[in-house]
Amino acid sequence: MARSNDPLGGFGGRIARNVTSRLISKLVGLAVAALLAGVGLNQCGKAKPASKTVQESTAIINVNYASLEELMTLPRVNESLGRRIIAGRPYAKVDDLEKVMGIGPKTLEAMRPRATVGQSPAAAAK
Repeated sequence: MARSNDPLGGFGGRIARNVTSRLISKLVGLAVAALLAGVGLNQCGKAKPASKTVQESTAIINVNYASLEELMTLPRVNESLGRRIIAGRPYAKVDDLEKVMGIGPKTLEAMRPRATVGQSPAAAAK
């Protein structure tokens, strides 16, 4: 009988194939999970259509009456900051927004062109 140079007595090839197979399986699983996570955001409706974003980026928002969703269209305003803006209402002038935690001079300047504190939409319609 011929002697094998395999120190594991013939099991080495099987072990290597098993380890390689498991490694490839895990890598493929991770790649599929990453792809599904990226696709899932768009399919769940979390990504906004480009045309809607362009329209919203020019709208003037009354921070005293806007919904959370409307406030989140302002530059640098996320859900958390939008909730703090709502909690601090009413505002007499746009500069009063600087009193809200998370709004500093830079954020206020980014918001200023699109923010107003004028009269309510109902009063403006009369």
